[in-house]
Amino acid sequence: MVLPLYHNHNAPRRFKRSFNTGLWYDKFFQGWARDWTIGDRGKRDWINQVTGIPVGERAFLKEAVLRLVMLAKDLGGECRCFATSWRFVTGLGRSHPVENGFAWHHTLGTPYLPGSSVKGMVRSWAENWVEVSPDDVNRLFGPREANANNVEKHIGSVLFFDALPISPVQLEEEVMTPHYQEYYQQEQPQLAPGDWYDPVPIPFLAVAPQQTFLFALAPRRRTAEQDREDFLLAFEWLTDALTAIGAGAKTTAGYGRFVREKSGETEINKWWQEAVQKLQQRETQKEEEAVSPVKKEMMQDSYDQDQEAFMRAMGEKWLKKLAEEQSSAEEKQEVALLLKQWYLTYRKEQWKKPNKKNKEKIALIKRVLGE
Repeated sequence: MVLPLYHNHNAPRRFKRSFNTGLWYDKFFQGWARDWTIGDRGKRDWINQVTGIPVGERAFLKEAVLRLVMLAKDLGGECRCFATSWRFVTGLGRSHPVENGFAWHHTLGTPYLPGSSVKGMVRSWAENWVEVSPDDVNRLFGPREANANNVEKHIGSVLFFDALPISPVQLEEEVMTPHYQEYYQQEQPQLAPGDWYDPVPIPFLAVAPQQTFLFALAPRRRTAEQDREDFLLAFEWLTDALTAIGAGAKTTAGYGRFVREKSGETEINKWWQEAVQKLQQRETQKEEEAVSPVKKEMMQDSYDQDQEAFMRAMGEKWLKKLAEEQSSAEEKQEVALLLKQWYLTYRKEQWKKPNKKNKEKIALIKRVLGE
């Protein structure tokens, strides 16, 4: 039987741990029967291919999380970890042959919660569960409609980022069981819902409990005090919303609840500190590699550490180099320029008005520089 997949796809029949799970799950479904139907067994078999072991590459997830942390911190924001206290469903309304879809991160191949969904959840919490004025809501999130009630269109004062898992995610099969399928499928209802209909189990994919995700927010303008206050307030609402109403689909049935996971935050903060240290070491190494041999030698002569020691080295070595015939013109230019920079940094007044002791030294430097 010819499968409705890409030409010459060569897709394996079974899932492998090395695959991008989301790409495999969404694009290469192979659970059809001979008559092009998909029975309950075909759906469950496809779902359970990705529920055996956690999905996502740990190294890629760590890199993505670190990028998110650095971005949020550079913008003056913060990151907090929350773990699923019960199953979490995301992207249930997306189309898929198994009838219920799932939201996969495009490159990581793991479940995630888009920043737009995080923002919508927090806004819903603020509008329905918090005593806050509509003006404050519009300021934080932006108005829903332009020119409604004389409200101008603008962006909100808080940035909401995608919520990412901090480690490979364990998935589980779940089942919903509609009891009145024939009633719901009617275009014009004629049959009333009743207990005589057969319940139809429908499997779907869900994130297991105790899976940790990183949520990040930041003020839109780092230096604006109001934006900073709004961002901290939004984080309070986010915490309350995740705990009380949940995120994702089927929240009214108890799905999508999260709890704060401070141990994850401690681990991520350690990653961040290590990453910052590595970046600083790289920058230092680049600076050292960019330093010329002449300047390295001057640094060894206490160029930027001990002024008196370098003054002695200047008289005993570096001024002689400016007068030596065997020194190239390029080397003399570099030595003279570095000596001028030293004077302007540590003895600026002497450079402008040389005293009797420094007059000949500075004159030689200027002569080499053509000043």
